[in-house]
Amino acid sequence: MDIAAIRDAFPVTRARVKAPDGREHPLVYLDHAASTHAPTPVLEYVQRFMSETYANVHRGAHQLSERSTDAFEDARETIRRFLNVPDDRDIVFTHNTTSALNLAAHLAHHDAKRLGRDGATITSCLEHHSNLLPHRARGPVECVGMTPEGRLDVADLERRLAKNPKTRLVAITAASNVTGFRTPVDEILALAARHDAPTLIDGAQVLAHGGLDFSSLPNGGPQYFAAAGHKAYAPFGCGFLVAPRAALEAAPPFLPGGGTVRLVTDTETYWTEGVERHEGGTPPVVGAVALAEALRFIERAGRHEAEVREHALLARLLKGMSGIDGVQVLGSTSDRDRVGAISFMVDHLPPPVVAKRLNDTAGVAVRHGCFCAHPYLLKLLQVPDDDPRLVHLRHHPAGDEDPGAVRASLGLYTNESDVNTFTRALGEIAAAR
Repeated sequence: MDIAAIRDAFPVTRARVKAPDGREHPLVYLDHAASTHAPTPVLEYVQRFMSETYANVHRGAHQLSERSTDAFEDARETIRRFLNVPDDRDIVFTHNTTSALNLAAHLAHHDAKRLGRDGATITSCLEHHSNLLPHRARGPVECVGMTPEGRLDVADLERRLAKNPKTRLVAITAASNVTGFRTPVDEILALAARHDAPTLIDGAQVLAHGGLDFSSLPNGGPQYFAAAGHKAYAPFGCGFLVAPRAALEAAPPFLPGGGTVRLVTDTETYWTEGVERHEGGTPPVVGAVALAEALRFIERAGRHEAEVREHALLARLLKGMSGIDGVQVLGSTSDRDRVGAISFMVDHLPPPVVAKRLNDTAGVAVRHGCFCAHPYLLKLLQVPDDDPRLVHLRHHPAGDEDPGAVRASLGLYTNESDVNTFTRALGEIAAAR
């Protein structure tokens, strides 16, 4: 599938943005790290499902429920095949990556108690808050530092594992949502296995970029892997967690309620086994089947070819930005081991102003703020803990002058014209500051 065919599959590529002066611009969507759009095959699949199959899953004897259940369970298997997940790990559907990571923290916490691992959880300063705060709520947490260029410090991870012989969990992102830097998942898994520590990989930023191939990774891949559909060309509302079957069986339900029990009496509760124990209530059925169709679309588009194309666009984008006076890319400007996300600053212009001007002058959609990764961004910006802006933020809502950056992120249908429009508009904004 070539780029023209891929772009044609996304209706949003034909959208236009009206500027404050009344002029219209073609939309240049560079906010894929936040959420991606669904292509026509996914939209049509969801429409057919909603029109012809929609019904609650499991325990329904009528045909619609049986068909809906088949599609829902097939979605689970589609994810398993896409990632080559081993048979001793199961897939639990959640509502987003955050809920999947919270479930992982819950399961790992109970598994650690069962196995006598009472050490700290090791995570990193690169993490999204969703892969930091759930662990803080359950015990001590240590954060691996970063190298001068903003990448994960693997040597620091090794030191912390050596000092913590009973590490509860190693929880690391596969790629930063701030800089796009990939972490060396192979090394992380090998180090963790050497120290008998279970692993959780936050895959939110890599699922749309081919995910992971568990079969090629040390120890058969991470014990836990979390991601969501809305960053991989499916609608909002569905995430998933890959988790060890033994941990799913041993932990109490994460969300007790309908579907998690075999029997409830006046005095006793008997829980179900496996994934159903942790899929309380009506699961995100439409989101799950849409996610499966989106993964099939990514396969048809060519996972390897898409990665090569994105890498070329990323290099073009970084080169274009490097030639703009007053623009500072956060972290290294290398395109090595990186998904298509770049955060940057423009001298003397607050990030919200830059983002708004990109939208108003060129129809370019980007993200601004701290990207739910405050520790990492503040380190990249070299903001000390006693900075007056942080003191203010501890007691007041965020404002335009608070620390932050602007992020541009690439997707399947991004092309050279999108990159050129962005760099041209950014150059004009930086020159006029």
